[in-house]
Amino acid sequence: MHRTELPLIQPIYDVASQQLVFDRVVLLGDAAFVARPHCGMGVTKAAQDASALFDSIIEEANLDLALARYQSERTPFGTRVVQRAQALGAYMQAQIASAEERRDAEKYRTVEAVMKETAASTFLEDYAVSLAS
Repeated sequence: MHRTELPLIQPIYDVASQQLVFDRVVLLGDAAFVARPHCGMGVTKAAQDASALFDSIIEEANLDLALARYQSERTPFGTRVVQRAQALGAYMQAQIASAEERRDAEKYRTVEAVMKETAASTFLEDYAVSLAS
């Protein structure tokens, strides 16, 4: 930082859309949910959104019902990804958090935890189980 003439600081924002379908306009990828880069799910999430939209349209003859199905499937998933990214990023903000938040963030403070948790989708296993039941 000291040697950089013009440091680049990029804010990180979370976006979790409550609605993905607006008449015949559909949000997917980062237009629907922006998760912090900590979870490494951007491309994966966008591809899965596109695949789910395609499947919904192919499998449902009524377009309005297909879009409703897409929204109902992808909203919980996108929300879960954003929440996970927030949890992974919490350790960076722990110095300004409450005692409870600092305690929760400590689990991500080791190199091993960061390497294990970053760009890993294992946190979605509970979500997949809930879809199957």
